Amino acid sequence: MLTKGVLHVHSRFSDGEESLERLVGIFQQSGMQFAAVSDHAEVFDDGRMEEYVHLCEALTSNSFLVIPGLEFALKGGTIHILGYGIRKRVRFSSIEGLVDGIHDAGGIAVLAHPPVGSINLIGSVKTKLDGIEVWNGRYDGTIAPRADSFQLLRRIRSFNSRTAAFCGVDLHQIGQARKLIYMEVETDGFEGASILEAIRSSRFTLHGSNTTIPASGNLSFVQELYIAVKQPLCRPWAG
Repeated sequence: MLTKGVLHVHSRFSDGEESLERLVGIFQQSGMQFAAVSDHAEVFDDGRMEEYVHLCEALTSNSFLVIPGLEFALKGGTIHILGYGIRKRVRFSSIEGLVDGIHDAGGIAVLAHPPVGSINLIGSVKTKLDGIEVWNGRYDGTIAPRADSFQLLRRIRSFNSRTAAFCGVDLHQIGQARKLIYMEVETDGFEGASILEAIRSSRFTLHGSNTTIPASGNLSFVQELYIAVKQPLCRPWAG
């Protein structure tokens, strides 16, 4: 079965302007069936994390799934790692320890909105990352992704061919829900574990602005030309 969902979502648990309850309603109205949330890890203690996961469970129904997760800032906030599917805080002292901790917690580790030169900042996790966020709606806009992100993905995949292309709304304000970049996942069943396993196995495609991108991130010549033409016209989300 094919299941549509949005990733990289922030709520009032960190710096998002809306509650998880309202976001779920809006995503459902947009035809989505799951949301992988990723509030900022720095504002969580164990008690708040337990409350967060409990609310994600309470908002999950037969028609919509809420998958908990966190976004971690490293290297002075230059590098951000998303941990999708984790249900507890991850304690770490290095970027390698963080990615290992996400995996040990059953999660998926994705490099978010990669900055220029990030290949030199992610060290040994080049061989461990599950994904690179090649299209971030907040940083790249919703018309087209950035060519630089695909170049980074190709370099990472030369070390680890399992690293996949991810998208993310990076939703902080409700206006960003008007035009969603989303993932369509081929799942064996409608539950969080099935969706996470399908994502981990790269059984998905990315969708936005009438563009479909495979999990491999391999673009056709026409797509590369489209990105080259359209991306200079894009603007980051300004609210």
